[in-house]
Parts: sequence; C-alpha cells; structure tokens
Amino acid sequence: MFKKILIGLAVLIVGFLIVVAMQPSEFRVERTATIYAPAPAVFAQVNDFHKWGAWSPYEKRDPAMKKSFEGAPAGTGAIYKWSGNNDVGEGSTTIVESLPNELIRIKLEFARPFAATNTAEFTFKPEGDQTAVRWSLTGKNNFISKAICLFVDMDKMVGGDFDQGLADLKSVAEAAPGTRELVITREFDAPRELVWRAWTDPEAMKRWWGPKGFTAPVCTIDLREGGKYLYCMRSPEGQDYWSTGVYHEIVEPERIVCSDSFADEKGNPVPASHYGMPGEWPSETQWTITFEVRGVKTWINLNLVGIPAGQMSELAQAGWNESFDKLAASLK
Repeated sequence: MFKKILIGLAVLIVGFLIVVAMQPSEFRVERTATIYAPAPAVFAQVNDFHKWGAWSPYEKRDPAMKKSFEGAPAGTGAIYKWSGNNDVGEGSTTIVESLPNELIRIKLEFARPFAATNTAEFTFKPEGDQTAVRWSLTGKNNFISKAICLFVDMDKMVGGDFDQGLADLKSVAEAAPGTRELVITREFDAPRELVWRAWTDPEAMKRWWGPKGFTAPVCTIDLREGGKYLYCMRSPEGQDYWSTGVYHEIVEPERIVCSDSFADEKGNPVPASHYGMPGEWPSETQWTITFEVRGVKTWINLNLVGIPAGQMSELAQAGWNESFDKLAASLK
C-alpha cells in the first residue's frame, strides 16, 4: 500500500513538473490610456525618474522606501534604484533607449523578493491634442515563475498596477504646466543654409545667442544625434547662465530636436533654482526647431515644451524674440 502511495505521489509530481514545463517561456503584460496632453509633456513625465514619485503605483506602497538616482539626469543612461518593504522589494531600473516623444525602453533588474530581469516599454502616439500611451512589460519565465503562473495570472497581478499608474500619469500630465507648448515663428531674409549655419556653427551662434544686451562668450556644439551642446549666456551685469542639451534628431538643413537644461560651466545639469529662477521648472525641456524655405526667405518654427506657464512663459517668449532680432541682424 505504501509503495502504491509513493508511486502515485511520484506520478503526480512528474505530472506537475510536465505541466509547469509546458507553460509559456515568455510573458507580456500591456495596458493603454489616452491622455489629453501633447506627447512631449507626457514623455517628460516618464523620461525622468525623479518624476515617477507623482504617478508610479509602486512608490505609493512604501512611502519609506529608500531611493537613489545615478547616471544621466533623464533619458538614456538614467538609473533609479530602490529598496523597500516586501510589497516593492529591491532592484534597479535603467533607461536603455529614449526616442523623444515616441519610445522609452527600460531594463528592470529585481534583486528581491526574487531575482529577475525584465523589459518595460512606454510608447507615445500623438492623436490630435491627445496622446495614446502604451505601457508594457515583457520577460522570460524560468521554472519557478512558470509554476507561480499556474496559480497567479501575471496579467491580473501586474495589469491592475499599470491601470492605476496610467490613470495617475494622466492626472499629472494633464495638470502639469509643461503641457503648455510655447511656439515662436519668425521670418528671416536669408537662405536656409545660412540660417541653419547660424544655429549649428559655434562662432556664428555666438553673434546672436541671448536677449538684447547679452553676449555668448562660450558656445560648443557636437552636431550629431547623441551629441551635446554647451552654451554660456552672459547678462549685461556679468552674470553667466549656462545651458546644455542633447541632440536627439538632426535633419540638415530642415529640423533639429534636442533637450535643454540649466547647467554649470562644466556642462553638468543643475536645477533652475541654481540661477534663482522662480516657478516649477522641469529638469529638462524639449526643443524642436524647423527651417522652412518660402521663396527667398527662411521661416523658423521654434516649439518649446516644458516652460512654466504664466510669467515665465511670457519672459521666455520675449527673450527668444530679442534673440531672433539679433539673429536677423547677424544674417545681414
């Protein structure tokens, strides 16, 4: 009798192992949401780990969770590490790919409650004045995770968190000052190649960068996708304002897409408060500059996302128009 019980138990165990082994070797969880904000404004909330506390469902589970930030301040190379209670565990996230306003791919490495490496992706698709956001998680199932999935459905376990996270992201993005786009369009009586050079040649840019009365003693440009720039704008009183950014897209001589941040003289991003700027400035703004030929003239369309609305937006617009006045004079 005992022998039969052992044989039966062995059969059950073997059967269970076979069933587990036959489970899918990969998983995918996906949720979507429509947010009434432009893609750059939504993208900015995800591309900067410092902003995740406002909408991530996992940070709310452990307010005492230890967090640290390493690598780039935002975008590719940014790293976020956490260690908390049993609900959030311990691990790190790294942005491995960041295509402005289109895609963010993240490597997730869990150390606790169990070791695992997965991939999360956010995609952003403009739909008029709205943005369709897709949040997905993919990974491989080892034997243990296959066994767990027999009793706990991964989609149900994670999907609810994604729904909540996207709902909170929607609230944050739709209320953020950065959802306001500042658009400035100007006509220049010069060929497009010359106007393009004024934006991409350091010596040419020094002649016009900054509002009336300001000078640009330093201007370095690494004109390639992934390259950086570093500008110094000096006020009439002698105060230096440094800024830096990364070129995300360059289509010569038609289009430039880049980020922009306040910086120190070494090119390290600093908060706007470093220069006494009031208001809730984001750590990074997004610029899109297009150069359009109209007859013998060139039109520039400058689209800025992330400038705080109200007085700061008005001051930024005035400053840019004064800079464009200087640009027009430099092209003569």
